[in-house]
Amino acid sequence: MTSMFTNLLPRRSHELARSEEGSAMVMVALGVFVLMGSTGIAVDMSRAQIVQGRMHNALDAAGLAVGSEISSTNISSETSKYFYANFPANYLGTTISTLSATPNADNSVITLTVAGSVPTTFMKIFGINSVAVSANSQIARQSRGMELVLAMDNTGSMSQSAGGSTTKIQAAKSAASTLLNILYGSTNNTVNNLWVGVVPFSDAVNIGTSHTAWLDTTYDNTLNWGTSSWYGCVEARTNGSSSPQYDVTDDPPSIRLFRQYYSPCNTDSSYGNKWFGTNSSHNNCLTTGGTVHYQTTSPTTIGPNLYCPIPVQPLVAEKNTIISVVNNMTPNGNTHINLGMAWAWRMLSPRWRGLWGGEMNTNNLPLDYNSPLMYKVVILMTDGDNTLSGSGTAGTAPDYNGLYGAFGFPNQNWLAVSGGECTSGGTCTNGETELNNRTIAACSGMKAQGIIIYTIALGTSFTSTSQTMLRNCATKPEYYFQSPTTDALQGVFQQIGDSLANLRISQ
Repeated sequence: MTSMFTNLLPRRSHELARSEEGSAMVMVALGVFVLMGSTGIAVDMSRAQIVQGRMHNALDAAGLAVGSEISSTNISSETSKYFYANFPANYLGTTISTLSATPNADNSVITLTVAGSVPTTFMKIFGINSVAVSANSQIARQSRGMELVLAMDNTGSMSQSAGGSTTKIQAAKSAASTLLNILYGSTNNTVNNLWVGVVPFSDAVNIGTSHTAWLDTTYDNTLNWGTSSWYGCVEARTNGSSSPQYDVTDDPPSIRLFRQYYSPCNTDSSYGNKWFGTNSSHNNCLTTGGTVHYQTTSPTTIGPNLYCPIPVQPLVAEKNTIISVVNNMTPNGNTHINLGMAWAWRMLSPRWRGLWGGEMNTNNLPLDYNSPLMYKVVILMTDGDNTLSGSGTAGTAPDYNGLYGAFGFPNQNWLAVSGGECTSGGTCTNGETELNNRTIAACSGMKAQGIIIYTIALGTSFTSTSQTMLRNCATKPEYYFQSPTTDALQGVFQQIGDSLANLRISQ
């Protein structure tokens, strides 16, 4: 038996070896399968990581670009444009499912997200056809300060239609609110280092009755106001034919005082302002027998303050205050754009610091020109050419003719125009050309100090000369806008609001 067992041992050993060899083959095959699977997973995950890394870089780049040029109307399209400039469509087969950029209320922080999937190659063996990828980014926009003045046309033509049932003045009010909501955000009443003022203008500007220290009281005491009182408008500080012309400078009252705007009682048949009388018809200019107090009807439609607009609003931080002032604007009078620009300049000029009172004094405004991280900006909106009404001929007693404005009556020729402001036939091209020249002079002085100017022509009643003037007044040609309709005006203020929002971001 021993011999038999001994003889069987080599054969059993061989069989056992053959059995173990089969098990090893299974183990090797399994190991190869696992190794190949692991390698496939690693390859697929590496591709996903490459996609995610590029996705994150592209999102950061889009965030930085959009953060410096954010538009409240096209943030989605801008985000998409910049993202795909750095992340080619279908990159490594990637499918993008969501891409968004969401600004906070005042556009100071932008949150960006992107999500998608990368198709797998080897992981499909295990039933996994794609790998999810995503990236997030947040851009904080550092705001610069801004002193902004809205120089708004309040002339009589602003009561005309701007298209549909909306008047120009209504369109201007709505568009100004759009602008302010872009700058402040729809829910904020204040934003750090943002101050806004308003200069309503017609053929005069109302400085408010509190600023009596700016007035030439010696002259003002000679005026016969009857039972009325000064509403706040002042005359232009013209200097005849000599220089300088103080009506287009930022010289403070200490250099030259202002005279109260005073439209005399006038019986001119076309432009009469008969505010004396013994009855409510104000039917003559006789002071005997008593006078009628014109302010019992309206302080600006008859009397010494004829066509004087509402007072200016010095720079304040509160959006609601500015919206309230804009909503109170009323159209009256002729158009003297140069006066609106001159007073906008004075509101921004450091030479007037300490004179305006209120929040401006509290915050030591206006700041110096070219102060670090501070912009000074004026937005001029007008619906027509500079205008004068009257003729160069003598009017009725007293010797006036035409419509009174901050430059007096046209036949008085305070503008010192050769040949007179208006002809005997009532054509006032000479005077209106001089007003254009003075508008450009005011704009040039402001731009020389670094003040940024936007100009808007509302409506279609502009001559090519006026369009050129407004274009030249603007800081850049692209800062001049034509707005023939209400809808267009909304778009214009939207663009300007976006532009100003971008200006406030440190590059």
